[in-house]
Amino acid sequence: MVVVEIVDFISPTIVERLHEQAGVLKPKIDDWRVMVDCVMIDSDYDGQVFRVALSDVPERKTDLVAGRYELPADRVGKTVALKIVDMLGEELLIPLRQH
Repeated sequence: MVVVEIVDFISPTIVERLHEQAGVLKPKIDDWRVMVDCVMIDSDYDGQVFRVALSDVPERKTDLVAGRYELPADRVGKTVALKIVDMLGEELLIPLRQH
């Protein structure tokens, strides 16, 4: 089994917008997951095409992504890639090499 766990995430665009709207008060984000719209994982990323093997798309606006995912080891290639889409639709692709 391969475990992919996101321990933190910051969307610079969301943080910038919050600062612009904050005025005197500084915005505080208690849980990184409130900035995330969805998480997708490609369990055998070839560096060219992202193929979704697992997706975490909360059903309701009030639900949050899990942030921890388990993949069967027999279905995992040399590189696992993680794609995070923030609430503004910006995507971050992170290739992860296995150890």
